[in-house]
Amino acid sequence: MTGVSRHMARFSAPLILAVLVLLAGVPSGTSQPAEVDDETCLTCHEGYNDHLASTAHRLSSATKNPSVQIACVSCHPGGAVHIEDPSTENIFDPGTATVEGQLEVCSQCHQPHTELRQVGFDPHVDQNVACADCHSVHSGTTALLIDDQAAFCGKCHVAIVNDFRLRSAHPLTDGAVTCVSCHNFSRETEARFGHGEGANCFRCHPEQSGPHMFEHEATSSFTTEGKGCVSCHSPHGSRNERLLIQTGNSLCRQCHGLPPGHRTAHDGIGAQFECMDCHTQVHGSFDNQFLLDPNLGAELGDGPGSCWCHGVDN
Repeated sequence: MTGVSRHMARFSAPLILAVLVLLAGVPSGTSQPAEVDDETCLTCHEGYNDHLASTAHRLSSATKNPSVQIACVSCHPGGAVHIEDPSTENIFDPGTATVEGQLEVCSQCHQPHTELRQVGFDPHVDQNVACADCHSVHSGTTALLIDDQAAFCGKCHVAIVNDFRLRSAHPLTDGAVTCVSCHNFSRETEARFGHGEGANCFRCHPEQSGPHMFEHEATSSFTTEGKGCVSCHSPHGSRNERLLIQTGNSLCRQCHGLPPGHRTAHDGIGAQFECMDCHTQVHGSFDNQFLLDPNLGAELGDGPGSCWCHGVDN
């Protein structure tokens, strides 16, 4: 009996039969291909790495001592089979995959986006919005967005886009700002200094941020419940000037009632004025607790009958 025969005799006939059946399923002269390297992928997909070079997704094969190992097959699993039979059916494409499929691949490195200030999951998660609906890894744009102007937001937020066409609006249609100028879901790093929602606005409007000696609580909004700037302004667009949500005294009377003295003193003359005729420092004042116009005394006169008789300048 040969050496091979002696070894084969140790196995039962059913086990030998099973092994023969398995071997019959593997074509002669082939083996399972090894993982595909980037150079092999780029042989057919030439230039697909160019836009990655300046981003965090740059291929590790093009970087010395990379901190994170990234290859083509990191995002396109299935390359080992694809190289043997090039077909769109046997390799993963995030751009056409299901929401669940995209999350599975992207979340290898990226945690799902959360709302600003980490208060919960991004509401897009519940709306079946996939990563590739907003991002394109090969786009070469900022944050790998589909386009730098974030025009893709308008596909879902049609009503909001229409607000930017109202009489008073932020310059979105002019390209001076984009949706992600204010709605930045993934790069919230700066401290908010207790200003609530207004901190977004103060990046472009620092003159309104203070600190002021006398704060207007609606603007500074130091509580989590406070709305800050959007208490008075519609951030996307408004039919009123200066993005105001209402005009005249109606705006102020959302929070403030008309002081009784304005109706009674001097035949109710105070009730005949618009609030902002006198209270012009609506974002805060450096010298007046009533947020009055610094030049109000000169406009009204300092003689008898002036408001200054009541010490409202203190």
